[in-house]
Amino acid sequence: MNKNKYDWVFFMEWFGTLIVLIGVAMTSFNIYPSNLYMGLLGNFIWTIVGWKWRKWSLLVIEAAISILYIAGILSVK
Repeated sequence: MNKNKYDWVFFMEWFGTLIVLIGVAMTSFNIYPSNLYMGLLGNFIWTIVGWKWRKWSLLVIEAAISILYIAGILSVK
């Protein structure tokens, strides 16, 4: 059986990358707090990709960054 080269993880990887880059651009232009939500979404997607790839170092760093984004969102007044 031939596995499809472009499975859902491939698309999540690139979608997550795009979202993270948008979040970084929003931070560069001080678009706050929307940048936090974009960063959280992008890092959460990368957490899922790390879990699917079984790359524990990627999963840990992305999950930690996601937690920090949540803390930042909760501190917004």
